[in-house]
Amino acid sequence: QRPKSKQKNTNCYHNHASHYKNRNWSTMKICLIPAVALLTACAPSNALVSNQGSSSVQRRQFFGILGGAAAIVVGADEANAAAATTGAANVFTGDYDDPNHPGCLRQVKVVGAPMRADGSRPPYAIVEVTGYDGKDGETTCTDRPTRSDLWKVQGKTMGKTQAVIDFSAKGGPANLSAKYEGDGIVFPDGNKWVKVPQGTNSRRPKDMSTLKSD
Repeated sequence: QRPKSKQKNTNCYHNHASHYKNRNWSTMKICLIPAVALLTACAPSNALVSNQGSSSVQRRQFFGILGGAAAIVVGADEANAAAATTGAANVFTGDYDDPNHPGCLRQVKVVGAPMRADGSRPPYAIVEVTGYDGKDGETTCTDRPTRSDLWKVQGKTMGKTQAVIDFSAKGGPANLSAKYEGDGIVFPDGNKWVKVPQGTNSRRPKDMSTLKSD
């Protein structure tokens, strides 16, 4: 009688491979859970638990939740940025001394950006710079300017201590970087406007106690 051939236990191999695959996926999910700790508390349980024949669906559900978490974080950051970067709360707001133009007016105001068509506000604020460079090409200011002597340029914030300002109206760069460091604004050429805490009202036109935003 012909001996029977031994048959490999394929079921055992299949079960082992399936267990190893599910174990790796479970490990991956465990590593990712801390990144979405806030959402996993309220996410459907089947998004984080393996079920037979539904691994790909679970992956899509899980990473869909992860994408939702990113969208929520970005939305919160935009709301906070819009609320925290205007007025006196912004470090750029204030009067400054410009060493390249001693005694001349340098005022910076930070105001909210115009509303979008959908009613939301951009995550940046508008930087308004008003200045005076002296009469007849002088670089030192010894008298007060008139309204017509003033120049104004604008830019926008790029973070809590970063901004870009359009100086093209004065013959400068259209996107000049400005960074607030320590007690003033530093520009790429090394020039630093130092903030004057008590303000510089005496450098404004006599008929203007304050300079209003446009």
